[in-house]
Amino acid sequence: MPINFPGGVYPPNKKFTNKKYISELTPAAKVYIPVVQHVGKPAKICVKEGDYVKIGALLASADGAVSANIFSSVSGKVVGIENRQTSNGEVAHIVIENDFTDQTEFLPRLTNPTREEILKRIADCGIVGMGGAGFPTAAKLDVPKDDKIDTLIINGAECEPYITSDHRIMLEYPEQILKGAKYIATALNVSNIIIGVEDNKDDAIETLNKIINLKNYTDIKVVSLKTKYPQGAEKQLIYSLTKRVVPACELPFKVGVVVNNIHTALSVYYAVWEGQPLYRRVVTVSGGAVKNKGNYWVRLGTAYKDILNECKAVNLHENIKIIQDSIREKQAQIDKLSKSQSKQIKQLKSEIKNLKKELDYIKTAQCVMIVNGGPMMGEAAKSIEEAVTATTSSVLFLTRQEINNISPSQCINCRKCAVVCPMKLMPMFIDLACIAGDWENAKKYGAVDCILCGCCSYICPAKRDLVSSMKKSKRMIAKRGI
Repeated sequence: MPINFPGGVYPPNKKFTNKKYISELTPAAKVYIPVVQHVGKPAKICVKEGDYVKIGALLASADGAVSANIFSSVSGKVVGIENRQTSNGEVAHIVIENDFTDQTEFLPRLTNPTREEILKRIADCGIVGMGGAGFPTAAKLDVPKDDKIDTLIINGAECEPYITSDHRIMLEYPEQILKGAKYIATALNVSNIIIGVEDNKDDAIETLNKIINLKNYTDIKVVSLKTKYPQGAEKQLIYSLTKRVVPACELPFKVGVVVNNIHTALSVYYAVWEGQPLYRRVVTVSGGAVKNKGNYWVRLGTAYKDILNECKAVNLHENIKIIQDSIREKQAQIDKLSKSQSKQIKQLKSEIKNLKKELDYIKTAQCVMIVNGGPMMGEAAKSIEEAVTATTSSVLFLTRQEINNISPSQCINCRKCAVVCPMKLMPMFIDLACIAGDWENAKKYGAVDCILCGCCSYICPAKRDLVSSMKKSKRMIAKRGI
């Protein structure tokens, strides 16, 4: 029986890049590194304009337990510290001019590290949750003594459409991921590691199991999960794999579980074994408006404009001309054929029909939206000047056809949003409470427990932006202390 959770939806996966090997995106001439790439307080800047830094040099230090160190992703000179726009408002960025010498400043390897050494190394290297949440990993692993942890879950579900970065990491870095998972397990003092992977990634499951058997890792097992969104959400993943329910407003350690993302496990390996601070990550670049879709190692602080510059926007004029020329050529071939050659004529007409369809598509293949993350939970970028951070699993350059262009209408009380809600909430009532500014009722209907997965907005036939109502309700309830 498929391992599953209640609710959820089945959006088209659009995994155009799942066969694309990870390659290195050319480092940009200038990077813009935000001092907030995590949940918690911004890091404190410890460099100044004119300083020379190497890859891995500390730029800003963690400010308290829930914060994270920030590092340089290139070698070169600090040329400015300026406030720049991000999806979550203005944030201080450290601007570095790349000298392309790629000099590094890494830490020494830890051989047979203790629990305390692993926790310190993870904190020193600024590792945060790389599935999108960005919670500082050292703080996550520092579980209160009264809470007994017996299971570490490594999240390989990657259920958002378009994104394939974790999938490719599992295929290309399986040994490093498993070693990283074992370091995390040592930090937690647990011997039960479960890696959850959706069943549309059989090749990843096979690759991981091959290494597990080869190394005789008896403490790790890979579990195949039903492909459904949001299978990778923390509470849904825990339920699918352990049937434990995380109580409202509580964290997973309350049910004896800690969850880390696949990429986080890989970064822990690099921190402990290679001494590398978090200065780069694998990013899926996709969407109908970009030509060279793929999975790339991208230096943190790389602006979206530099990604598009290398991966190339779809060239509308060039492609339109190529297709029009091809249509004319095939029509000329038809004109030269006699009526007795009906089979060839039929074939050419079919090819012309397909080319015309492609032409219609390309004419609309202009980027109208950039999304940081997936289309369900990601954030629309305010500008192409925004930069990749530790939590940027993908950058999507979307066309008008790929976004919701339908204007919302009145709720028709179909209750589909409640049926698909994986948290068993009633989004239609929270939406009404939000419109009325009735924050007490919004809380009563569970706005605080919403995980912002977007299933409600996706399924809504009236195309209501229910997620925005959830976000606003959560914000206002917190602000007013309700």
